[in-house]
Amino acid sequence: MTKDKIFDECVEYFSQPGFKRALELIHRKYRSLGRFSGKIILENPSEEEKEALSRYLRRVLRGEKVVIDVKDFAVTKFQDTKFSRLDFKSILSAVLRKEVITKKEEKELENEKVLNFFESLSAHFDKDENAAVVLNAFKENFKSFESFYKKYSQKEFLEIMKKVIEAILKKPQSPETLAIFATRVTGNPHFFDDEQDAGKIFLRLLSIINGREFPQNAEEKSELLFDNNILIDELSNWCLLYNIGGYIEDGKEDEGLKYFSNQKKPIILPLYTIKDYKGFFAYSNKLVVVENPAVFSAIVQRVPAISAVCTNGHLRLSSKIIIGSIAKTNISLLYSGDFDPEGLLIADRVIQNFGARPLCMDEVHYFLALSENKIDERRLEMLKNVKSAQLQSVCQKMKELQLAGYQERIVDRIVEKLKICV
Repeated sequence: MTKDKIFDECVEYFSQPGFKRALELIHRKYRSLGRFSGKIILENPSEEEKEALSRYLRRVLRGEKVVIDVKDFAVTKFQDTKFSRLDFKSILSAVLRKEVITKKEEKELENEKVLNFFESLSAHFDKDENAAVVLNAFKENFKSFESFYKKYSQKEFLEIMKKVIEAILKKPQSPETLAIFATRVTGNPHFFDDEQDAGKIFLRLLSIINGREFPQNAEEKSELLFDNNILIDELSNWCLLYNIGGYIEDGKEDEGLKYFSNQKKPIILPLYTIKDYKGFFAYSNKLVVVENPAVFSAIVQRVPAISAVCTNGHLRLSSKIIIGSIAKTNISLLYSGDFDPEGLLIADRVIQNFGARPLCMDEVHYFLALSENKIDERRLEMLKNVKSAQLQSVCQKMKELQLAGYQERIVDRIVEKLKICV
């Protein structure tokens, strides 16, 4: 009988269903120890397993737990068969249809594959002197991308990374929408979309390059991309303004915003428009930032000399850009919002990031603004993230009462305070 035929016969013999579980356990033991030794335990063996193993091991197997010596199975007993000239390891590999290697060997092979991958990626950018920084950042933080590496074939992942790194090297010099940017770099407007792995990889690497944490929400993502001249939600991300001016090219005052200010009319600016301004300023000596449009409306009608920004319940990127720009002019900045965990978190961010002072956000005004709306425990937990000392007493009282308070209930108080200070 030729060697090929006897090999096939041996594989066929050990492919019997009665050997399957035992061979899987032997394979696991080999991977761990690096040799055929130790013992395996077969729990609740079937009659088919007992028969096949008893015949091979030449002893009767009984009971609900069968202990098998691996060396006896793979070496001693195997040598007593007509297949003794064959390599048991090769037979095991053929039967299980997988490579039989130790964990150590597997790790060494995987490390070699990763090194080959990096060499191929580096070779693609060897003529671009700016690529070294991006490539090094990717290599040093490879663990952050390992799940994607394992998900794809090496060839597929290499193509993704080529485009991701090329995109970072070709970041726009002036604001550009994500879809246009993706089309310019990859030919596909959806290549860096949220649901695409390439989009997640691009964001992760961009975060690392910028020395920032990976975005945890849509607003953080918008901010990261905007800081790299890439726009998303450029029309839906807007801010409501009153008595606010802006600078355009060469430090010139924008006549459009000036017109609305002179007419005492509020205006909505989307991120698409905001990106074209060089900076913003308040026409008043004070800027008040409020959370709710109804309160904003009351303020601008009854205190027309004030400058105001409304976040409409969310501190979006559009609001951050405008408030941040005005805050740099050293103007007196005030903030008033709802008395609920979300409102206090927004207040905290405006206080912490822009140096605002809370307006009518103390315990007295909390009691005046109280409603019957209960705040559940999950939302109350959010209060632990409020850092501003000015808000701590309100946070404590809110935890005790577990009730929300709303700006609309104290709008007269807010207006009177602003009339005094403008």
